[in-house]
Amino acid sequence: MGSADPVVTDRIEPPFLAAGPCRSTRRLQETARQTPRVQLECVFFGPFRDAVGTKTVHYETTAETVGDLLRELEADVPELDGELVAADDSELAGDTVVTLDKRNVMHIDGLATRVQEGDVIRLVPSVYGG
Repeated sequence: MGSADPVVTDRIEPPFLAAGPCRSTRRLQETARQTPRVQLECVFFGPFRDAVGTKTVHYETTAETVGDLLRELEADVPELDGELVAADDSELAGDTVVTLDKRNVMHIDGLATRVQEGDVIRLVPSVYGG
């Protein structure tokens, strides 16, 4: 019996936190202090995993909805730009499937589905599987 692939866990911080004071403005810093931050677990499959460079990421964010989170991920990882949210910003791109704690977000409130501390978000591209 073969051993399972090890799960690699990384932490990605939004760019305005990692950039340091030279890129931040007082207003942005104040907003970051006032906005509640949540820690989410994001699991990427197929080409999304290739773009991020790992399967699982613990991601700290101020996103309140799945749509906010996906837009933030697209901004943070250039290879994901346009791959998660449709160009008109109203739905998921293509046949991408996003689940929140194993429930398809399209069966909850779509991109408006609220996220909270400890949620597990899985992102599966339309070309994955078979």
